[in-house]
Amino acid sequence: MTVKHDFAAEMLLDVSEDDQARIHLMKSNSWIGYSRAISIRNQLFDLLGHPRTHRMPNLAVIAETNNGKSMLLANFCKHANPPEDLNAEKTVLPVLMVQTPPSADEGRLYYAILDRLCAAGSAREPEDSKLRRLSIILQHLETRMLILDDFFNIASSTPSRRRKFLNALRNLSIALQMPIVISGTPETLNILSVDPSIANRFKPVFLSKWSEAQLEEFGRFVLSVEKTLLLKKPCQLMGVEPLKKLLLFGEGLIGEVVAVMRLMAEWAIRSGTETFGDDELTRENLKALGWVMPSDRSRHRG
Repeated sequence: MTVKHDFAAEMLLDVSEDDQARIHLMKSNSWIGYSRAISIRNQLFDLLGHPRTHRMPNLAVIAETNNGKSMLLANFCKHANPPEDLNAEKTVLPVLMVQTPPSADEGRLYYAILDRLCAAGSAREPEDSKLRRLSIILQHLETRMLILDDFFNIASSTPSRRRKFLNALRNLSIALQMPIVISGTPETLNILSVDPSIANRFKPVFLSKWSEAQLEEFGRFVLSVEKTLLLKKPCQLMGVEPLKKLLLFGEGLIGEVVAVMRLMAEWAIRSGTETFGDDELTRENLKALGWVMPSDRSRHRG
């Protein structure tokens, strides 16, 4: 006999401390590898091992918002950099990842990098001085790659400031003799296109959204995510219909698909069912749990 669930009410049920800890752990960020993401990570490792030359190759990791680019880069950094060791004789940092400043300003870029290294100094320090200090510190740290995440941050700046910023980026790569990796949404390519000589230096690689044409591989990805949900019973998600529903409700975006699965898993833990599948994956049930489709969220602001 099918049990009728009140999803909204069951989501508010109290759970044991062990179950609460399980929910908390399940919600922790974790990178889920799949073929395209692993391929890009391998390209990053190849780039990291590139010999130093006057013209270093660079990379642009392009993906829609919440489609896994930042998690991919963080996972790469985790594997490329040694674990922290307070007793180590020397600190090394092969890969340095920083957030792109909110405006196209060379000085702010240098300051952001120095601040990430706990060596910011004065914001009024001349750009040449910042660059000299930066070069010395990165040489001591044996840094071989710089990653600028959320590169689309500079989109609000004027075209002339963006062009100047891109030139600074090119000069930085030359001065440090290391590859620079940027990540951003597809609009990032428009920013690079203002200067063809810059655009040619950044090879774009794409983390595309999932589609029904990739349903078999998507199923393997869903299975990998299921293992992180910490449910006591297996889910029923490997049929065509539940996979299509996950694609639909997550709009093909990795982060959104994972969020849907985690939301359903939390309900499964709180309700005591410890599983979910095609019957539970409905628009009405997700709405009861507070889910809003990504493309609908702008209508719910304010």
